Amino acid sequence: MSLSEFPLANGERRFLEYRLRTHQFPQTVLIEGGGEEARRALARFLANALVCTGENARPCGVCRACRKCRSGNHPDVQCFAPEKKNGVFKVETCRAIRQDAFVLPNDGDAKVYILEDCQSMNDSSENALLKILEEPPAGVYFLLTCPSGSAMLPTVRSRAVTVTLSGFEEPFSKETQHTAGQLASALCARSEWALLQATAPLERDREETDSTLRCLAEILEDALRSKAGASARTGFGEVSAQLAAQFTKPRLYAVLREVQKLLSENEGYANANLLLTGLCYRLHRAAEQTI
Repeated sequence: MSLSEFPLANGERRFLEYRLRTHQFPQTVLIEGGGEEARRALARFLANALVCTGENARPCGVCRACRKCRSGNHPDVQCFAPEKKNGVFKVETCRAIRQDAFVLPNDGDAKVYILEDCQSMNDSSENALLKILEEPPAGVYFLLTCPSGSAMLPTVRSRAVTVTLSGFEEPFSKETQHTAGQLASALCARSEWALLQATAPLERDREETDSTLRCLAEILEDALRSKAGASARTGFGEVSAQLAAQFTKPRLYAVLREVQKLLSENEGYANANLLLTGLCYRLHRAAEQTI
């Protein structure tokens, strides 16, 4: 695998290749855009390259460090993500990372921390992380992933080199945009009945349900950007702003994760009405749970 396989702009790909080749890689990189899996794959590729002990192209794929990365067992590559139970990236996790960063690597000269879905951090978590990003120890690298860097505090973004994956914008029909907008408005109204009404156009179209959920995910990501003071990327600025005003950042992230789960489970529902009923219940529950 090489960087050419990732949807990066030529300038960004050449920058990363040069910095890896010359051992001048930035100690903090923020990976945004693309899909969740693409961000995760790029973070793991870069982590592998940073701990690789090969003499030529990195990662070489054959050295001991590369073999450990491939099996997910390299002791100097640590991955962190929000808690599955509530979707929150806890401040205690950031404090533990900050403390561990000063411990020498086990196998080589580099330690890499992959922090996934950083948009789920609250201000306390980001500020705890900021303290180590300002002056990281030599040989310690942080790879942060999120749908959009604008969801992060400006002070965190200013300490990182941002790398953007393309392919995250998807065209949607007017009907899809209307239904997704209605679902977002129903979330703002905190009404499960309103959610049920909004799903009426999806009763006979499983494919349209999938498109609507993808569109809703983009609206929620825009709400996270709005929460950070950035402009919306889609044409849903008004409802995105309403979501940002109604919900905390961790709660928005929890709803977004539920939408992503529903997308992955869509084909598993034999009955379309059961799918829509479950969709409404799960979105309402995610929006109303107390963190």
